[in-house]
Amino acid sequence: MIRIKDIILVAIVFVLWLLVFKNSTYIPKKVDFSNMRNYRKIEEVHDTIYKTDTIVRYKKGKDIQSYIILTDTEKLYIHDTLRILNDYYTIKAYTDTIYKDSNNFVITDTISQNKILSRSFKANLAEKTITTKQVYVEKPKNTLFWGFRGDFRPSEGFQVLSPSLMLNAKNKALIGLSLDLYRNNTIGYSGSLYLKIGKK
Repeated sequence: MIRIKDIILVAIVFVLWLLVFKNSTYIPKKVDFSNMRNYRKIEEVHDTIYKTDTIVRYKKGKDIQSYIILTDTEKLYIHDTLRILNDYYTIKAYTDTIYKDSNNFVITDTISQNKILSRSFKANLAEKTITTKQVYVEKPKNTLFWGFRGDFRPSEGFQVLSPSLMLNAKNKALIGLSLDLYRNNTIGYSGSLYLKIGKK
């Protein structure tokens, strides 16, 4: 038969549990990287980002300076007038591309009547940015927990109440120590040891 004092004892344990955990909230602690010995790197990620930019410039021929390098006097005596006039009035475009790493530069000149009519400059710039992200986790530490353990039997009532301490030894083992308070007013001690057997 369940006695009144057993019910009261269970109620006291329940009230204590509420007082401890009811208003408990998780407060994230500020991470301190001043001492990297407390952390372990688990991953390093490299990422390459390409950014392409195009620059176009245009200039009229009259704004481009020109000067004579050499005059070939031997060709002054060629009398093929039609060919000379045809070549003189023809509009020709000259394009040159310069490659540098992942970039290229295109220069286009339009020429007629021995003059540069226009010049355009186009630059295709590819900017490469390499980023490195390192992921660290805090190394396991010894953590101490406290709580209660009880033994209740419906036929005999509450048998023992054990305030306990549990040590988490860097996630490798759990070590427990309990003070056993029996219903016949005797005191005992008990311990426990749990070893980690898997990664999950």
